[in-house]
Parts: sequence; structure tokens; C-alpha cells
Amino acid sequence: MKGIIVRTVLIIVVILVAAFLLKGAIYRMAVKYEDGGGRKSYELKDDKLAAHINQSLPNDESLDTNIDIEAIIDFSLNITADALDFSTEYTDNEPLKAFENGGANCVGYAAFTAATGSYLIKRFGLDKEWEAKPKKGKLYLFGNNMHKNVKDGWFKDHDFVVFRNKSTKEEIYVDPTAFDYFGVKRVDKRQK
Repeated sequence: MKGIIVRTVLIIVVILVAAFLLKGAIYRMAVKYEDGGGRKSYELKDDKLAAHINQSLPNDESLDTNIDIEAIIDFSLNITADALDFSTEYTDNEPLKAFENGGANCVGYAAFTAATGSYLIKRFGLDKEWEAKPKKGKLYLFGNNMHKNVKDGWFKDHDFVVFRNKSTKEEIYVDPTAFDYFGVKRVDKRQK
């Protein structure tokens, strides 16, 4: 009897560890994103917010020469998660106001991440190649439109960010809210 309990506990622990390690893959398998239109893009003009972003970067002299879009995306997500708390109660979507309030809803999270990404893209000289845009999105859970027949609330629309290469048209989808809650760094575009 004791052996069965130990084996059962061990199996549960292994399953939980595997689920934790594979949470990004599981999320990407289950949830797909569709671009439902653009949102307002914000340019960071506030020195306090720019200083916060710069102070959040690692103190590494080689960063200027070795940075790539993947690192910029990761920095943007981490800075957003550290600066903001998620709540549907927040209604300010402008990045400076969200920063000052310490929180945002999914629209504000996406606006903040896109503005941070745009700032870093420009700061590191990748702005001729890349752009970051907040998007109004539609989520599909196992192929089912989660927004169908929804009038208000979280599933009315759910914003995310698209980092897009201007010449190759490559797109990298990120959901700052999913990153903050689940640690999911990238999300998948819905293929029709």
C-alpha cells in the first residue's frame, strides 16, 4: 500500500513538473491569435519612463552590438510584467499613465509592451527593419472563437503585440498578459 502511494505521488509530481516545463507549448497548442485590427501606437516621450526602461536593461557593454529582436521582445515583456499589474479595473491605456498607476488591462499591457518594444527597437538601431504594434485580437481555443457572441468583458477582445519585420514580413506574436500570468513568451497566429 505504501509503495502505491509513493508511486502515485511521484507520478503526480512528474506530471506537474512536465506541465510546468511545457506550459508554453501547451498554451500555443491550445490558443491561437487572430489580428482583429490595429490599436493606437504610442511613442515614449517621457524621460521618467525611458529611464525606467534603460535601468531595466542588463548592465552589459556588448548589448549594443549583440542585441537582436528576440532579446528586445524578451526585454519588453519583462519590463511590462515588472512595471504593471493586470486588472480589468484599470482603464488607462496610455503607457505613461499605466506606468504611473502601476497597472493596466490587456489593452494597456499591449500598448505598454509595444511602446517599450518600439523604444528599444529605435534605441538599438533596428527601426529600419522592425516595428512593434499593439493589436486588437481574437482568441481561438482549440479552434473555437472565444469572442463569438460576447458583448463585453475580457473576451470581447484581447489585445496582443505583433513585432513585424518590415522587409521580410516575418511576424512574431506576443501576449504580455499571457506572459505575466503563465510565462508564455510567444504565441501563435491562427492559420485559416
